[in-house]
Amino acid sequence: MTAVPTLDPDRRAFPRRRVLKRGKIVFNSSKSVIDCMIRDLSQGGARLACSQTANLPETFSLVSVSERELREVRIAWRQIGEVGVQFVSEPRKALRLLV
Repeated sequence: MTAVPTLDPDRRAFPRRRVLKRGKIVFNSSKSVIDCMIRDLSQGGARLACSQTANLPETFSLVSVSERELREVRIAWRQIGEVGVQFVSEPRKALRLLV
């Protein structure tokens, strides 16, 4: 009898690490800002926890408050209370944190 290979349930292109960092979701020409928590990070993306996932646009800016960095991101998946994003730009310094 031959063993059937199992698929890895975590099909990410890059390994992720758990973090707990404050973030800000910025869109609508910086007129809309939503607080979030960055829960997982990898080289290619992040998992965010926030209360308003249904109304987020497909692309937006993500600010990591502690690093004072901003990245452009694209939504990879969404569910109630969480959203997975793919980084589409290199990090750059956030000139202001948009309180």
